[in-house]
Amino acid sequence: GVAQSGSPAVVELRIDGVVDPFVADHVEGGIADAADAGAAAVLLTLDTPGGLDSSMRQITQAILNAEIPVIGYVSPQGARAASAGTFILLSTNIAAMAPATNVGAAQPVGLSGAVASEKAVNDAAKYIVSIAEARDRNAEWAESAVRDAESVSAEEALQLDVIDLIAPDVPTLLADVDGTTVEVAGEPVTLDLTGATVTEDSMGFLAGFL
Repeated sequence: GVAQSGSPAVVELRIDGVVDPFVADHVEGGIADAADAGAAAVLLTLDTPGGLDSSMRQITQAILNAEIPVIGYVSPQGARAASAGTFILLSTNIAAMAPATNVGAAQPVGLSGAVASEKAVNDAAKYIVSIAEARDRNAEWAESAVRDAESVSAEEALQLDVIDLIAPDVPTLLADVDGTTVEVAGEPVTLDLTGATVTEDSMGFLAGFL
């Protein structure tokens, strides 16, 4: 496995662009592979305008049910976790953003780009509230992200208890969350990330590598 060097391994998965079934399969498989390989955590970096509701739900379920801690990170500066990306960030064990990033505007839209039906909006609002409550984040803001297309900066998200921290880069992020205890598969797990090596799992690379 990855951890033979003696330092903890962090597997980085990127959602860079639209959330589609290919991305959903990659993230779901990557989380499972990282857990099997004995990695210390998954680092999920996000810069997305959103995407398909079904793919978003596949990813959030994979994160909520992961057997390994998942750290969400909206980066680099100027990135956003909009629409489906908001649900995904809120579902992570630890949600972080780089400075000058945004999260929100999570109202569902139909394929034509038209705003979805009232039922779809209600379903999405219920779903994002359940995610926020599962992770002890601001459910009221989460609902307004869906119903009112509310969008906030990293600084506002931190004040509103939507995210856990702001970090300028990955080494700072990992140092800041080292020693934090999160719940994984119903059990408390303390992140041990001192001297961690970050390996990027670009579309299925790790599957062959491990």
